[in-house]
Amino acid sequence: MDTHETFNDSYARCQRNKSFFLIFYRHFWQKDQRFEDLFKNVDMEQQIRMLKLSISMIMLASSSDQAREGIRRFGKIHGREGIGVQPNDFEAWLDSLIEAVSICDPKYNDEIALAWRQCFKQGIAIMKEECQ
Repeated sequence: MDTHETFNDSYARCQRNKSFFLIFYRHFWQKDQRFEDLFKNVDMEQQIRMLKLSISMIMLASSSDQAREGIRRFGKIHGREGIGVQPNDFEAWLDSLIEAVSICDPKYNDEIALAWRQCFKQGIAIMKEECQ
């Protein structure tokens, strides 16, 4: 399995569903009320643009110094001195994203879930480290 190819193909299929990102947020907000509270006064169109950028950066963390540096900045912004995100919140974030993938990717299976987790592994680790 080519992990990045599997991820890219799955992500392309997910984006064909115009509700993909909203499905993600609904799942994420259901994990903890404070997640939903963080987005009460947020412009969701802008937030979805930021999410798309975040997905790209996190996915590139294993191969790009520039992406890793951007993730470090995002981690600090999201941390306790910024938005107040806790390191374990990123697991809920990734779980919610994969739940949305399972709904929006018609070819979803365990291999695809693993590809998403593998592609996000380093980026999520950096975010956790920086937000402490």
